[in-house]
Amino acid sequence: MNKIDVVYTWVDGNDPNWLNKKQLFINDNPGLIKNKKVNSRGRFFDNNEIKFSLRSVGKYAPWINNIFLVTDNQIPEWLNTNHPKINIIDHQEIFNKENLPCYNSNAIEMNLHKIKKLENQFLSFNDDFFIGKESCIDDFFVNGKPKLFCGKKINEIDSFNSSVLVNEYQYANYNARLMIYNKYGYFPSFNLRHGIKPLEKNILKELGEIFLEEFKATQKNHFRTKKDIWIIGLYAFYMVANNLSKPYYIKPLRKDLMRYKIKYLRKGREYTYISLNQLDSKKIKSKFSAIKKYKPLMFCINDGPNVSDNKRTLVKDFLEQYFPDKSVFEK
Repeated sequence: MNKIDVVYTWVDGNDPNWLNKKQLFINDNPGLIKNKKVNSRGRFFDNNEIKFSLRSVGKYAPWINNIFLVTDNQIPEWLNTNHPKINIIDHQEIFNKENLPCYNSNAIEMNLHKIKKLENQFLSFNDDFFIGKESCIDDFFVNGKPKLFCGKKINEIDSFNSSVLVNEYQYANYNARLMIYNKYGYFPSFNLRHGIKPLEKNILKELGEIFLEEFKATQKNHFRTKKDIWIIGLYAFYMVANNLSKPYYIKPLRKDLMRYKIKYLRKGREYTYISLNQLDSKKIKSKFSAIKKYKPLMFCINDGPNVSDNKRTLVKDFLEQYFPDKSVFEK
């Protein structure tokens, strides 16, 4: 049986020392930020989600081999760093020094394959990703290949306009699609779910060799830009273009609907996405209720630039109810 690791990218955006370092860097490099939203409070705010995400891994994925926490000289104060599965990876260990400091998730993810001792197959987590029920390797890898979790929505090449390309993430995703189209004559129209991503280190390394100059360009961007490449999207699109895998549709568990009480009507609904930015408190609570009742394989609670503290309190209360017990990864 293959060993599967977990990699978290994490930052404590509430840390005064980290905030001061970031501000000094911005002051020394005027004009670096093209869109102030890439440096918003919500972009880096830490609501302690990672503690509960690790609880989800400890409870529902005990088969995970090692856990790597990629950080910028930060360690959660509650984390049991003596646990044999926990490994702290500082940015300096995987970045070229001239590209530091880095506040760009696109650039950080482009360096994950450089983590020493990382198994070839791993799950990429943001700190707001959670496993919702007992899981096994086959939930994320099928016949040894990663499941490319996607939704039904299709975006053809001529559908990308200003209504779709609304932020730096959408541009990075689109740029990755165009790279595959230009190289292989295949335009990937599927959209990955914003959730846990099964990845393979050897393919990520291969992409860095094939698209060397594009990688270098993104890796040197200290903050997100519209010219970035989203490597996780690139990875999925490359896999499909070369018949190494295929899109895996995972149905959404949208909210607490009456029809979901009928088991066959909720069959396969193993993913819930909660955008704190876009939903009001009533809709957020409905999604939390659905998760509690029906326990999807995974869910994401996505923070954002304009999220209120009241909504963050709702999140914390829900997570404490869903994952009440300390994990072995806590002191």
